[in-house]
Amino acid sequence: MEDVLLSKFIGTVLGAAVGDALGKGVEDITEDEVMEFYGGRIENFETPHPSSPAYGQLPEETSDETTIFKLLLESLTERKGLDIKDFLNRLIDWYDREETHRYPDPMLLTAVDLLSRGINPSSHGLVSSSVEGILRSAAMGMLHYYNPELAAEGGKVVSLLTHRGNIIKDASALYSALIAHLIRGDFYLEDFREKIRLLEELKKYLSEEKHKKILDKVAELLMESADLETAINTLGNSTYAFEALPLALFIFLSNIGNPYEALIQAVNSYGSFGGDTDAIGFLVGSMVGAYYGEEAIPYHLRENVENAEKLKELAEKLYDVASQYATFGGSK
Repeated sequence: MEDVLLSKFIGTVLGAAVGDALGKGVEDITEDEVMEFYGGRIENFETPHPSSPAYGQLPEETSDETTIFKLLLESLTERKGLDIKDFLNRLIDWYDREETHRYPDPMLLTAVDLLSRGINPSSHGLVSSSVEGILRSAAMGMLHYYNPELAAEGGKVVSLLTHRGNIIKDASALYSALIAHLIRGDFYLEDFREKIRLLEELKKYLSEEKHKKILDKVAELLMESADLETAINTLGNSTYAFEALPLALFIFLSNIGNPYEALIQAVNSYGSFGGDTDAIGFLVGSMVGAYYGEEAIPYHLRENVENAEKLKELAEKLYDVASQYATFGGSK
């Protein structure tokens, strides 16, 4: 059992990084542009498209979305749990090193700047709906895998630090709780009824009815055996958290039994108008890793993604920390 859990921790981290690295090069690029430039869908690390915000990066490099996730992993493992002040200090240090930035979310930069000066971002009316604000919360799903409710609360704390608003609160709670449920193996998703039960369970982490109704749309698409294009047209694929996250859920759940296809569909979810493919790739990659373990992420991808060894080491260390929390019921 320990080996299985450790594999899931490693899979969650490396799956997220791989999805980010694969998807970054076609972010905001249309399907026609992808086909013309690459000759087909992305299935390996590729040079970013000239119109992508990631243009100039190396194929295996990740975006700042993985960087922020890594900063939180480092904080959690070094501090043996959540120390929000320590995490903030790491964000400020990263913010000050502009030469390392890779097209970061403007909302993130503004929030960190204000926080570094002791100013509450809420006092400036900063409200965000960007999925980029919730990705780091996967780490809280790992830390508190033994208690999805606690994972959800932790996810909200780390996301709302820089991205404020009810959209971020609900999306981060859902995502971190989902990662906890997948690591625990609470649902046998090869059974279609269990997919629907999972979606119903996830509703309890949402405070707004409109967000619950979006999960109903995911369920309807699954029942219809909808294809990716239909899902994109129905749910959306933008950086808006309740487009990217529900679409990622659909892609993951509609490809149970074929994790590779789930990952590849995620990073090719650009549709006719372009989409937030690195974030959707991050989300689905982490889901695949959390449910199946690291072996579900193709070896050549998980071994060659940027900072692979360091990320694996952080996943192992977080597993050790989380195991202590699980042993003591979170009271450590």
